[in-house]
Amino acid sequence: MGPISSILKWRDDRHRLAKLRFDLEDLDIAFRNKVKVEKLRRGSEEWERAYADFDNYRELYDADIAQLETTNQIRRASAWGVPIPFRPISEEPVYDDKYWDWHRPHASYYLSDVGKAFLRRETYAEMEMRSKPWIPWIAIGISVISLLVSLLKM
Repeated sequence: MGPISSILKWRDDRHRLAKLRFDLEDLDIAFRNKVKVEKLRRGSEEWERAYADFDNYRELYDADIAQLETTNQIRRASAWGVPIPFRPISEEPVYDDKYWDWHRPHASYYLSDVGKAFLRRETYAEMEMRSKPWIPWIAIGISVISLLVSLLKM
């Protein structure tokens, strides 16, 4: 994959992620408006049905968002050589894993908030470790170039 196609994919993923978040917010507003307009009481059968529909769509949007964020975090961590925590392996879904959350709509594990923070922190630490030795040399090079330019202007 060339640099242009990877930039376009990154742009498309960001756009899709933003759209999913806006759709999730719109879904919440629509549910609240439905409750207000139809004057549904909490605990009634109509309210339970409306909330079940809302919750199903919310879970689907949450799973899509988690899928995109997990893919992006794993791609970035892999590019910098950061070890990725192992996904749980079992017959039944594991709900108490520290780094992974089970998402029912996709029947898959995606990174939890703790897992995303862990990968993000480790990736930035790796980026810093790789760039730190070069920073003083770049500063010296810029100083030498600016000195040469100032001497040539005289």
